[in-house]
Amino acid sequence: MTIKILTVVCGLYAAFLLSGCSIGMALSGNKQPNFDFISVGAPRNQVEAELGHPAATNESTEGKQEATYKYEMGNSPNTGRAWVNFYVDLATFALAEPILTVIELLQGHDEETRIVYGPDNKILEIHGYTPPPVSKVVIKAESPASKSKAMIEAEALQEQYIERRQDSGSAPVSKAVIEAQESQEKFIEQKQKSPSAPTEQLNSPPAQ
Repeated sequence: MTIKILTVVCGLYAAFLLSGCSIGMALSGNKQPNFDFISVGAPRNQVEAELGHPAATNESTEGKQEATYKYEMGNSPNTGRAWVNFYVDLATFALAEPILTVIELLQGHDEETRIVYGPDNKILEIHGYTPPPVSKVVIKAESPASKSKAMIEAEALQEQYIERRQDSGSAPVSKAVIEAQESQEKFIEQKQKSPSAPTEQLNSPPAQ
């Protein structure tokens, strides 16, 4: 009996011990480089602040140097993913931990980029991995034209509200607030009318 109890206790301890694996892995990933700072003409110290020190360097003619950088993409520390793993472990009594650990192991991929520097230690050429371009849908959504369209629509709604509420002089608000204000005004008007009849009856002289 004692052996069974010890086995159960050890099993629970091992499960809770392992339950921190996926959480720790999600919090201790490798920060991926920001390629916005890596472009032709960028200084070498700015590049190595993102990619780290080169794995290899090769001297070439005319004072040029090719540096090879190796790094990991797609495995940056992620607090949100760690919290998800924690709640899944909590909900499943750590039974899902092996699956979560495998998922964390599959996060990220190793990449390599070769950069040619000039004599002034500025980028001349970039070879190897570069992140894929942003999709046209995202570009269109973030373009000034789409934003101006949204602003035009908002201004049109504001103008409609001003036309409807010229006498009130209130500031433009959303449609939901307008409807709420109108409902409130109707309710106040009804409440003002409803007690008038009993008041008149009380103030009128009794019938003879």
